[in-house]
Amino acid sequence: MINKTFTVEKANRFIAENKHLVNTQYKPEEHFSAEIGWINDPNGFVYFRGEYHLFYQFYPYDSVWGPMHWGHAKSKDLVTWEHLPVALAPDQDYDRNGCFSGSAIVKDDRLWLMYTGHIEEKTGVRQVQNMAFSDDGIHFEKISQNPVATGADLPDELIAADFRDPKLFEKDGRYYSVVAAKHKDNVGCIVLLGSDNLVEWQFESIFLKGGEHQGFMWECPDYFELDGKDCLIMSPMRYQREGDSYHNINSSLLFTGKVDWGEKRFIPESVQEIDHGQDFYAPQTLLDDQNRRILIAWMQTWGRTLPTHDQEHKWACAMTLPRILRLEDGKLRQFPVKKGQYQIQIDKDCHYHLGNDTDYLKFGYDSNAQQVYIDRSHLIQKILGEEEQDTSRRYVDIEAKELEVVLDKNSIEIFVNQGEASLTATYYLTVPAELSRID
Repeated sequence: MINKTFTVEKANRFIAENKHLVNTQYKPEEHFSAEIGWINDPNGFVYFRGEYHLFYQFYPYDSVWGPMHWGHAKSKDLVTWEHLPVALAPDQDYDRNGCFSGSAIVKDDRLWLMYTGHIEEKTGVRQVQNMAFSDDGIHFEKISQNPVATGADLPDELIAADFRDPKLFEKDGRYYSVVAAKHKDNVGCIVLLGSDNLVEWQFESIFLKGGEHQGFMWECPDYFELDGKDCLIMSPMRYQREGDSYHNINSSLLFTGKVDWGEKRFIPESVQEIDHGQDFYAPQTLLDDQNRRILIAWMQTWGRTLPTHDQEHKWACAMTLPRILRLEDGKLRQFPVKKGQYQIQIDKDCHYHLGNDTDYLKFGYDSNAQQVYIDRSHLIQKILGEEEQDTSRRYVDIEAKELEVVLDKNSIEIFVNQGEASLTATYYLTVPAELSRID
């Protein structure tokens, strides 16, 4: 059954007629954001016909979350993006309350999308997996066989209301998808679906189940191989704080390990937090024609105040700068695809103010504590969160030798020691963004 409340045509018409109303005071210049409206998770990040395609969770009609569409853009260099027509709208019975997150894959020069249909009923929520395809990379057709996977395909120990965010990959001639699910033990887990043709899908296994301290839901999984290791990324909700790690209410993690393909289970060997700042969630990766594994994330997290919404700027949220990933001795390194504006060599303490004496963002390196930090406590426009602890300051314990800093109109990304660690945060200054060093 067709739902005419939201359509691709309506969304594209609204964007064309209203994008000129956006207030660009804080709108980023170095990072991707939509022309108008709200965005969250990156979706369908893929290399197709010589260009990088980025889809994303999108609600064009307001600067807060709403019934999800898939926005779409493409780039030749991962820096300059061209906005494309909306790819998906919640216009079918099986996705009537939202086209939630998913991914893309290329098969026989055709671009395929797999996404979650969100359905709200009197008896509760259902989430199902759907497919769509495009021969031109712009206009997408949802297949008649949708939904291709539902809660009925899952074992009884899993909860069908939380079954979302499929990430496609190919292995030994077969297609797979890792999908986030919730276990009845109230822990997150990742399930593996398999297919020979991208249309008929079967449940394969519980790929990885979380522990009690690792959050009650794992969102946005992504499996890939990197530098000889099997890798699994996910974004847990309410991962328990461990010392100086996992301070945000939601985290993004990288598990490295090995897959037992006989049992189809992921065997983790180590886990690390991907970013140590305030605003980083739902990362997704692609493999390009240069065999580079590249990550992009939502430069935000849930439960934060949104100054651009509160001030009626008609847009909210952006993506991180894409990052090239490598593993060295089992540790993640991240390199921005565009060099940061500031390369800071460190031989002692260094502290920076961005703003003026009354309204500023502070960041730098404390050599006594051996911490690189971002501090938002001196901003006039506070960004509040749902955490029990203060969210204004975030840091990573590391002996820093150099910092690479990417600044934009409302964001900062810091890469430490050639990508050994990163911190990402947003900010909203009421004064010109003048950078000064203080010692």
